[in-house]
Amino acid sequence: MIRITAAVAVLFLCVGTVLAQGSDDGSLQVTEYDGGSVAIRTSNGFLNQDSSIKRKWYVMDDANAPVKLERAGVFPRLEEKENVHYLVPVGTVAPKEAISAVEVRFVLFDVWGDRLRTLAVTRLTDSSTHVELRPIDRWPALESEASQLVTVVAFVARVRTAEGQVWTFDPAKVASRMLGLGVIAGQADLAPDQQRMVDPTLIYWTYALRSKDQSARNAKAVPPRE
Repeated sequence: MIRITAAVAVLFLCVGTVLAQGSDDGSLQVTEYDGGSVAIRTSNGFLNQDSSIKRKWYVMDDANAPVKLERAGVFPRLEEKENVHYLVPVGTVAPKEAISAVEVRFVLFDVWGDRLRTLAVTRLTDSSTHVELRPIDRWPALESEASQLVTVVAFVARVRTAEGQVWTFDPAKVASRMLGLGVIAGQADLAPDQQRMVDPTLIYWTYALRSKDQSARNAKAVPPRE
């Protein structure tokens, strides 16, 4: 049986492969890491057990940024007590100078290279040493998202230095490098998506109320018979 945990996921990050530069100024380095098997645990067992596909994590590190992003990625995890899947980030931000805040983004893709969604973690911390992305920085996910997650592209989006200066990434440069990774994403796709509602009961009642309201409106719209 395969069970993915935070500890196991970190082990996947031990070895990375630096990829060749794309059509940018050479300041953006891309490193590929093994994100582990695509097999995931569910409330009924496991999915993707028969697949040999490995999850890929690409870390984009801009040499011009005040920090360096290392061994970053996202993996799915099932919380059995809640019976909810979560997307869990891991990685390290290494400041080159003292910082007070940093934002890291993760662009998630399925097996076809189509974007699932974009996530963002913001840490407010006065630090000149390593900042770890914690498993508590997590997002609820549908089972379909958790099972289809194959590729993750991580990059630092913004940094606030201790002196109050703000560094922001170049969307055009990041989007250009993604094209060479075989994933489909434009500059607009680099912005984080809003959090989704995944509680099945909430979804049910939301749609039930909408359906009821629509039925009432339709009834009012029908003229009475004489």
